[in-house]
Amino acid sequence: MAKEMRKNTNRAPKRLLILVVGWVLLWIFHNLIVGDWFPRFFDHFLFGLTLMLVIFVGIILIIPSIVAVILSLFRWLTRRERFHVVSFLTLIIMLAVYFLPIEIPSRPAMTFCLHRGELIELADLSISKVQNIGRGFRLPESPLYESAVVDRDVTSKALVIEFIIGNSYLPLVYISTDNPDDVEDTCSRGGVPIDRLEPKWYVCLRDWN
Repeated sequence: MAKEMRKNTNRAPKRLLILVVGWVLLWIFHNLIVGDWFPRFFDHFLFGLTLMLVIFVGIILIIPSIVAVILSLFRWLTRRERFHVVSFLTLIIMLAVYFLPIEIPSRPAMTFCLHRGELIELADLSISKVQNIGRGFRLPESPLYESAVVDRDVTSKALVIEFIIGNSYLPLVYISTDNPDDVEDTCSRGGVPIDRLEPKWYVCLRDWN
């Protein structure tokens, strides 16, 4: 009997470690999808389905995680069995991810980080050209982006450059006024800024609709 109980307690950490690994993999997969690291494989429809699947898997993982903690505490208090610290790892990981700014940089943010000088120079030249010719235009092809357009926002009159690095729902945006509210349909009223890289440079999340 005692031998069987020891076997069960030894088996518990393995199951808990599986939950921990599951949470870590789910967090990595979620950040890679949201960060536009798989643009060729996820269109808008499949992107939505994938996020729903991630949420569903998260719900599936959270139930056994909470049950594991409760059972471990119960056994420790009632049977005086050895308490496994691994029991709290899943909850610690969830709290750390929720409260701490831990994230994998998005593809547009990483592109800006690696090619900051080139993009800033390109933005300065493009803004000067728009001011001279008085209208927007499409930037020439470049290995840094799939497409890029510079124009003046109709409402705010802000000069805006939108770089599409991968998928169009997550553009890298230059805003001359440094105010995302001045860019409708991309960073406000149809989108939201999710990352301020430095003054005037943002990564925005455009609505899917």
